[in-house]
Amino acid sequence: MAEFNAEAYLDQALALTGLELDPAYRPGVIDNLKRSAAIAKVFLDFPLPDDVEPAATYTP
Repeated sequence: MAEFNAEAYLDQALALTGLELDPAYRPGVIDNLKRSAAIAKVFLDFPLPDDVEPAATYTP
């Protein structure tokens, strides 16, 4: 998997959504995207055997 590029992701997300971002907030948004990617990496890298079945859907 390629390394996550938070700046490129932000630029693409802004272009796709048509949203504008105040330049003063850009560094904070990039930091938060990097933190979110690091958290997600822990789950994405967790090894699972091929025979694992997903849990049933919980319905209250």
